[in-house]
Amino acid sequence: MKKLMIIMIAVTGSFSTMAQDNAISKYFSNYTADTSFTKVTVTSKMFSLFTEIEGEDEAEKEVLEALSKLKGIKALINENPTNSKTLYANAIKAIDKDKKYEVLMSVEGNDENIKFMIRDEGSIINELLMIVSGDDEFLIMSLFGEIDLKQIAKLSRIMKMKGMDHLKALDNEND
Repeated sequence: MKKLMIIMIAVTGSFSTMAQDNAISKYFSNYTADTSFTKVTVTSKMFSLFTEIEGEDEAEKEVLEALSKLKGIKALINENPTNSKTLYANAIKAIDKDKKYEVLMSVEGNDENIKFMIRDEGSIINELLMIVSGDDEFLIMSLFGEIDLKQIAKLSRIMKMKGMDHLKALDNEND
């Protein structure tokens, strides 16, 4: 009976973790109807397909292992924003209200601002949020699942998705 209770608690905990929305779903769903934004969604099914690939070397195997733990990627991209600084400020304000996100790294310049934030439970990172504002782009991207930052930085070199190149900065941060 005691084992059954423990299993039920573990399963319930898994469902409640999966039910938690990422920042884009939770805070920025109103932008998904805006036609000036490109919407990107990569589902857990896509990442599960990577588990069927065999890595040729240890580094490839590590990346494939990290991919298998991701539940998804969501991104909103505006490549010609008229108000990127306002979008950036509003995004930061909405996320800061939550108090569940911690700033991991911030890069601020004259022509571009980038902020990486994480949501974690103990030592496990559940979401990596990247917000980018520049003269010619606004991007907010959420990676969610069980996240290994070093492997995500390596993933950014493999995936040719707009905005993923900004994740390379995490590789330098963790060295």
